[in-house]
Amino acid sequence: MPTTDKKKNIINAHTHVFTGNFVPPYLAKTILPWPFYYLIHTGWMMNRFKAYHKRKNKKRFGEEKYNYRQLERAKTKRQFYISKRWYLKLPLRIIGLWLSVVAALFFLEFLASLITIDPDTIEKVEAFKKQLSKYYLYYELPLIFKIVWVVVVIWFVKWSRKLILFILKSFFPLLKKLLSKNTLNLIDRYYLLGRFAFYEKQSRVASRALSQLPPDSSIVILPMDMEYMGAGKTKLTKGVLDSKPKLLKKGWTQYDFSDVYKYQMRELWDFIKETITKEVIENGVTTEIEIERPKEAYYPFLFVDPRRVAEEGASFFNYTIKNNKMSLGDCFVKTYMEDRNFSGFKIYPALGYYPFDEHLLPIWRYASENNIPIMTHCVHGTIFYRGAKQKEWNFHPVFKEKYTMDGEFEPQLLPQAKNVDFQNNFTHPLNYLCLVEEKFLKIVIQNTAENSEVRQLFGYSEEEDSIQHNLSNLKVCLAHYGGEEEWTRYMEQDRQNYSQRLMRNPEEAINFMTTSGSGKTKGKFSWYKINDLWNKADWYSIICSMMIDYENIYADLSYIISKPSIYPLLQYTLEKSESFEAEHKNYLAEPSVNKKATHYTGKNKLRSRVLFGTDFYVVRNHKSDKDLFIETKAVLDEESFDLIARENTHNYLSRS
Repeated sequence: MPTTDKKKNIINAHTHVFTGNFVPPYLAKTILPWPFYYLIHTGWMMNRFKAYHKRKNKKRFGEEKYNYRQLERAKTKRQFYISKRWYLKLPLRIIGLWLSVVAALFFLEFLASLITIDPDTIEKVEAFKKQLSKYYLYYELPLIFKIVWVVVVIWFVKWSRKLILFILKSFFPLLKKLLSKNTLNLIDRYYLLGRFAFYEKQSRVASRALSQLPPDSSIVILPMDMEYMGAGKTKLTKGVLDSKPKLLKKGWTQYDFSDVYKYQMRELWDFIKETITKEVIENGVTTEIEIERPKEAYYPFLFVDPRRVAEEGASFFNYTIKNNKMSLGDCFVKTYMEDRNFSGFKIYPALGYYPFDEHLLPIWRYASENNIPIMTHCVHGTIFYRGAKQKEWNFHPVFKEKYTMDGEFEPQLLPQAKNVDFQNNFTHPLNYLCLVEEKFLKIVIQNTAENSEVRQLFGYSEEEDSIQHNLSNLKVCLAHYGGEEEWTRYMEQDRQNYSQRLMRNPEEAINFMTTSGSGKTKGKFSWYKINDLWNKADWYSIICSMMIDYENIYADLSYIISKPSIYPLLQYTLEKSESFEAEHKNYLAEPSVNKKATHYTGKNKLRSRVLFGTDFYVVRNHKSDKDLFIETKAVLDEESFDLIARENTHNYLSRS
């Protein structure tokens, strides 16, 4: 680590502060069958959560505070009075037990009408009912009264909820099978949105994230644009529209209200900005001007979706070439990246596109020329494309596979039919070779139209099969480091050669572009190897190898940091090699931040590319950010923690 008087500030490289207002209505689409996903409308559910929290806060802090406190005092006094008198406590416990048991029986009866239950279980339940009936402790009631009984008991008798849950777990394991992992994850996501539903503004969510880090810390804020994921269109809420006149007076424009995405970005800018005075020297004259920039606590990223880029055209991204370099004209990207100094770009390929989509390529050249970092989703997740799978998605746009004995190649087959499974093809880490490897980038450009803007921008020559500009300098962080499951897969695989490369040859790890072994094919490119890596290699090995083999590939620990199982491998990942001291001297001497880590090799380079991030608030159902920060700091030694939370993150965000 550099020896300085003051440490760099801690940066959480991965946080979300967007609210439920920016989430499309039908997240349950493709997970629940039609038309049931219409019943779980995100907006309706968020409004219910908001109404609940509004009533709750009104009682605690608003007009009804006095009455609420009086009721709480009376309730506590009553409970204390009963707890001290066994002759009152015992009968009430018995009555509560009886009410709960009957409620459980009614609930069992309801479940039995929905699914097939083991006959022995039904027989035992019926026998138990008869026994209770003999002593007038069980009665057959109309259905509506049974429902009321169950609801009332669950509401007033707290421990009855545990009994109902015990029944679900013990008697009906089939329910766990009926509720797939994806359904459970969706429920978890709705619950998560509900926890933050009462926050109308992103600023309040951001303050929650920042408050859980030490003073002078910062957070990277990653917005989301879910308009094109096929889960319905998001709409500006009534509360937003009601505030429109007031916001227009504060400098907002009609354009900021043109859709939910524009509003989200404008609202984000509204609370992170600060105005400073800067001296400008022009023609020997010094003048002071006021400029707006993000506060030091925030590193906001701009979300880009290729379908929005295609739809909005030059109004979103407009450029000209001056002195062989891209120069932006008036457009949405210029407003946020140059005028408002946003820190990077965010993409989420699982929403239905590849990171090398031709509409993203001009933005990637601009990012490469200006050392602008990109944050991309790289894990199997809950948020993915919900629309119909397109026919052209059956094959990979770039990678090929052998299909005849004569050695002919055709596009690599992608057979996954379900959206939840197909998302891995969009998020696969090997896709980023199609950006940083010139061989693959040429194929991407070749696949565009003959007179396309992209061909001209990258100087593609069909005759020479060459390009004048590549993206080898592109700075990309593969968020979530592939996911906990891929880390576990790496640890468990002992017969897969690719999973041993990091252990056997950490200086090079997996060489993607040439083959090893012996014979005529040694040291040559092989589509078979690419195809084999795609289907067999664990993502941890692939990502680590890319971080070692390429100059500007990073990975953050967001979300997976909540899983204790990753910590042993994380400690191993951050180990130094024997050449560290010699390489570190060159690292310290390098004046360009973006070239510092080029002086490292192997494991030393790998450890210089790992970033601390939590995935707030998505991770909140597992652990708080404060918990994650303290736990990571306790597991790692001080140097390793400072490396991933201070040094590496500053290097990733730097444009110098």
